[in-house]
Parts: sequence; C-alpha cells; structure tokens
Amino acid sequence: MRSLALKLARSPRTLFNMFTDRISTPCGLRLMGVMSGQGCSFTGAPAIKMVAGARIRLGDDVAIGSRLDANPLGLSHPTILAALMPDSYIEIGDGTGISGASIVARRAVVIGARVLIGAGACIWDSDFHPLNPDVRRQHPTRDARSAPITIEDDVFIGARALILKGVRVGRGAVVGAGAVVTRDVPPGQIVAGNPARVVGPVPGMGSGAAQVPAGGGAATQSTTP
Repeated sequence: MRSLALKLARSPRTLFNMFTDRISTPCGLRLMGVMSGQGCSFTGAPAIKMVAGARIRLGDDVAIGSRLDANPLGLSHPTILAALMPDSYIEIGDGTGISGASIVARRAVVIGARVLIGAGACIWDSDFHPLNPDVRRQHPTRDARSAPITIEDDVFIGARALILKGVRVGRGAVVGAGAVVTRDVPPGQIVAGNPARVVGPVPGMGSGAAQVPAGGGAATQSTTP
C-alpha cells in the first residue's frame, strides 16, 4: 500500500492514466451511447465511431487495451470499435479481452464470451469499397459487399490476424497470428496461414492434440498477457 502511494505521489502520468482508465473512458463511452456491462476495464481510451441508430454493446467484465503499455507486444493503435451504418451493431460477450484490435461493422460483428483478441487483430465485416473499378469511380464506397461476422465463445484470435466478412469462427477455435480468415472455422480447430487453413485440433477439444503457436497477447484481467 505504501509503495503504491509513493508511486502515485511521484508520477503525474500514473495519476493521469488512472483517471483516464477508471473515470474518463467509462464516462465517455456512456456519453457516446456505448452500452457497457458491469466490471468492464479499460487501459487507455478506445476509438469509437458509431453513427445514429447503430449499437455497440459490451458484456460484463470485458477488458479493452488501447494504450501502448496495455500489452507486452506493444499496440500500434487504440482498440477501434466502429459501427458505420444506422442498423449496424457490435456485440462483445462477457469476459472477452481485446488488445489494440480493429472491429468494424457495416452490418454486424457478434463476439461471444471469453474470447481473446490479440494485438493488432482486425475483424471487418465489409470490403469497404466495391471491387469493380467502374463502380468505384462512381462512388468509392457505395455497393461494397458486407456480411455479418460471428465469433463464438472461447475463441483465441492471434496477433494481427484478419477475419473478413461472412465468417463464423466456431467455439474454442484458435486463429493463428497473421492468419487471413475468409471461410468459416470449425469449432475446436486451429487455423493458420493466408488464406487460413485448418492445421490441427485445439488440445483437449479433439484428437491428435497437435498445437501450432498462435501468438496473440490479448488483453485479459488475469496476469497472463
């Protein structure tokens, strides 16, 4: 207790970070219309974009890291939560941890409970731009294809993985660091590579118990980075 008091007395930055994490960020999210459950924690302020009519909802005990020191891997940017259309929404389940990830919904991104999302991972439900150059010249974003993303409970998404539109990641699956996921991931399986392919079962959830390092470093409320 004494060491904490000394640390606070000596470091204005520590006081500022505590104010940001515990007071400013939760209040700011409420003012922007983000619905948060009980026990949510923040390290730094996430970047929020939510148009009128869109919804962003955090379950209980969600932990979001957005500051450089929030993760031992280092974060290149704050966590981004963006709901871009009046009927789009992002839902994040209880106990999920996110580190400097980018989650963008033009339709819907639904993330289950106890999901770990590693540093710099991207979850985007849209192409953002039409693929046909003639259509792009008429309008850079109109008619871009979008499809909802669902990530089920207990998934681990490694650092800098990319999950694209229309994908469902099954319960307990692991997405390897840097993987580009364009198709559904079966429950309890490990996927890796570009494009991502199944490389084995998650230990304890299938036969073979072959494990491929996934990387990651998602924010959690435990002592594990």
